[in-house]
Amino acid sequence: MSELEPTERGVLASLGVDILEAVMLAAAARLTGSVALRSQVAAAVGDVAVQVFLLIGVMSSRRPLDDRHPLGYGRERFFWSLVAAVGIFIGGGGYAIDQAIGGALHPSPVDQYAVGYVVLGVTIVLDFLALEVALRPARREAERGGIRLWTLIRNSTDPAATTVVVGGGSAVVGGVVAMAGLFLSQLTRSATPDTVGSLLIGLLLLATSGFLFRTNRELLSGRGVQPSMLRAMRGIVSAQPGVADVTDLFAVVVGPASLIVNGDVIFDDELDVPAVEATIRRSAAELRRRWPSIDYVYLTPVASARVPRGA
Repeated sequence: MSELEPTERGVLASLGVDILEAVMLAAAARLTGSVALRSQVAAAVGDVAVQVFLLIGVMSSRRPLDDRHPLGYGRERFFWSLVAAVGIFIGGGGYAIDQAIGGALHPSPVDQYAVGYVVLGVTIVLDFLALEVALRPARREAERGGIRLWTLIRNSTDPAATTVVVGGGSAVVGGVVAMAGLFLSQLTRSATPDTVGSLLIGLLLLATSGFLFRTNRELLSGRGVQPSMLRAMRGIVSAQPGVADVTDLFAVVVGPASLIVNGDVIFDDELDVPAVEATIRRSAAELRRRWPSIDYVYLTPVASARVPRGA
């Protein structure tokens, strides 16, 4: 049996936590009558579906390339992560706001506060532990690359890992908000703070899904790399002996931690075909050494810069 990759471990940890939380929160919401707790139940149930979608995406994306998918199945992960974002939007944010509106129109008393505090406290701890599991590989990668953790998450090419981290962070914050709403309701003897807590949880989940929608849309539409990274790639190819000019170069994300690099290169006139081929191989090897995520390199010898389409 193959070893689980870090993203898969994070998804499985979150799935186990979400199933346990959904059961505990449902029991607590029934006992307390808390609207915010009902919103947390919806978020937990939605998260179970989200993790299932992510697990499908992770497993599907690991299939080897074939004739129908010559660049592999990496974008399967993009699709299923987009479906997961839809689940957060509808199952979490939409339901929480609906509960808040219903609670405002038809207030109901909140009871059994101790049960709510205990269950919410346990879920916050569990969510935090699951988040730590998901963040561990991201922290190591950020340290190796010398970049901030949030910058790495925002520019990640693995939307499943991003969804686990961002969704986990939202779950922790949502639990704290629900507990605060419960406490203020007990303090004021009013259901209004609890209802407001449900509304805030809904808005938080909508913001989370919006961020994930944007991330997955960019990846599905063929996102490139940062301009600074592209300049560095161009510099590596230009520095190879025998290269006169790099007239065009681009890199596109084709899967989680998988890039394709394509470009047009003008070589010195005195180079013969074997020398050109050797230079292309050296360029590809150096690019892959610098960025291990580059899986495909296609450098085309050209006599001059191509005229852009439509020019």
